[in-house]
Order: sequence, then C-alpha cells, then structure tokens
Amino acid sequence: MAKKRVTLVQVAKDAGVSPATVSHFLNGNFQKMGAETKEKISLSIEKLGYQVNPVAKSLITGRMHTIGLVLSDSTYDGDGYFEDLYFLHFAKVIKQQLKALGYKIILLDFEEIFMNIQMVDGIIVKATLDTEKFMPKLMDLNVPVITVGRHNLSYGAHVLRVNDYQSGQTGVNHLLSRGYDKLVILTYPHGHVPGFDDRLNGASETLQQNGKLPTVITGDMTETFGYETVTNLAKSNQLPQALFCLNDISAIGALKACKDLGLSIPDQLAVLGVDDMPTVSELLSLSTIRHPINELAEAASKLMIESIESDGQRLEPVEEVFPTELMVRRTS
Repeated sequence: MAKKRVTLVQVAKDAGVSPATVSHFLNGNFQKMGAETKEKISLSIEKLGYQVNPVAKSLITGRMHTIGLVLSDSTYDGDGYFEDLYFLHFAKVIKQQLKALGYKIILLDFEEIFMNIQMVDGIIVKATLDTEKFMPKLMDLNVPVITVGRHNLSYGAHVLRVNDYQSGQTGVNHLLSRGYDKLVILTYPHGHVPGFDDRLNGASETLQQNGKLPTVITGDMTETFGYETVTNLAKSNQLPQALFCLNDISAIGALKACKDLGLSIPDQLAVLGVDDMPTVSELLSLSTIRHPINELAEAASKLMIESIESDGQRLEPVEEVFPTELMVRRTS
C-alpha cells in the first residue's frame, strides 16, 4: 500500500502551531516568528517526512522555484554541448548551489525556453554570437536574466564573466618567458564568442608589445579542430614552438595529435589551454589558464535568487569580473 503524503495540517498539529504559521515558515516569512517556533516546525517536518508540493507552493508564491539554464545548441554541432565538460561542471555546481537555496535547474535550448517560460523564474545563458540573437526577445520575458560571459551589446541583463583579456595576456607572457618565440593561437572566428575575442586581443597585443606578430588559426575549437591543426602543421613542416589554444578542449585534441605523431611535449611543441576543466586538465597535466568556474556558479546562484526574491523590484544590472590564474604543468 502506498504511503500517504504527510499534510501541512499534520505538521502544524505535531508542532503545536497553526497551519498558517507552517505556511509562513515554508515560504520564508519569519518576521514575526520566534526561534523556538521555527525549531518546532523544522523538527516536525523532519520527523514526519513532510515534502512540499511544488505545484501547490507555486500557486501560493507565484514561483516555480526553477531556473532555466540555456545554451545555444548551435554552439557545437547538434547536441555537442553535452561534450563541453566546462559547461557541464558549471551546470553541476549551480545545480548544487540552487538546491541548497530551494531551487532547481532545467536545461533548455532557445526554442524550448520561449515555449516553456511559465516553467521558470529566471534564466541563465552562456554568451555566444548565437545566444545574442535572442537577447532582446529574452529580456522581454519579464524574468531575471544572467549571462555567463559578455555579449557584444548590453541588454540590461546581469553579466558574470572572467577577465578574458587577462587570460590572453597571461598565456602569452608565460610562453614567452619559457623562451617560446614562435607561437600559434587557436580561437573561434571573430565575433563568434565575444569572450574569445577578448582573449585573442589580450594575447595579440601582448605579442605586439614584445615585437612579435600574432599567428592565428580559427575554427570551431573542438577536440577534432585541435587535433587536425597540429596534424596539418606537422605535415607542412610549420610547427611552431608553442600552441596557445584559447580553450582546453582544442588543447586536448592537440595533445592527442602530438601523441599519435610521436612529438615530444613540450620539447617539440608546448601546449597551453584556457579554462582548467575540472579533473580532466589536471589528469592530462595540461598547462592552462584557470577560470574560476565554481565561483562563477556560486555568484550566479546568489544573484539569481536575489533578483527573483526582490519583491517585484527589478535590480539594477550587475556586472562582475573574475580574475584568472596561470596553472603551469607538464605541457609548457
């Protein structure tokens, strides 16, 4: 026989308070509630195994306690964003953060977010050229929007991003300090991801300040792209001393090509990435520029809940920039 759901009335009776008081407790309205009352209700909920009915709660609060996490599915081929370990780790951390705050996330593409806007209280989106096309429409949905990374234009959304320009500067300075004068930079085509343009600008300007012209190869920044770039450079006898890949995914492809071609790392080719994908980059001993993904996810969670629970008052757009850190390992 299925176990009957514990009701709010049963919790109230067990705690010796009114159902209205339990309702206030569940909705975080503690202004006129003493510490002893809160403790009694909390103990009763735990003892009875009471679970909040999300549908009923949404009818009371007007909130679904759900955040839409949006990434353009054209950023990679098909559903390739599931192969983006950096994004998946971000999703994992933000899920944990939001759960602790009483919210959950759902992963949606842009077509789904516009069809299911009634399901979410806020939206977090990764900034790319593709997602920028939808920003004006997204801002008309009357829910808080946070972009991870910047778009080319400001749309009134909150922006949380790393200092991508610093990433480019740091990477080039590191490689030059190791004596690698001939560098090739791998990145997206200009305008595809604004943050990558910032990385390239930081790298290029630092090279020019040192009297060197940047050599840039553009592509989709996948593992395959990194692999094929190294293979083609080796076949044409144009291997540089160092390859600065502006994400770890393409750097991993470059490392695989070096292994298959029998190239010694870093003696015959140094490889530097950007991101420091959790666990993977360290296991491969990849030198990289660490982006603080955990801090980004934590900040996004807190800012989103603050925006949702601001009693209908729209917060002024926030832009927070996080510093990066050089992680020197075996490949450079």
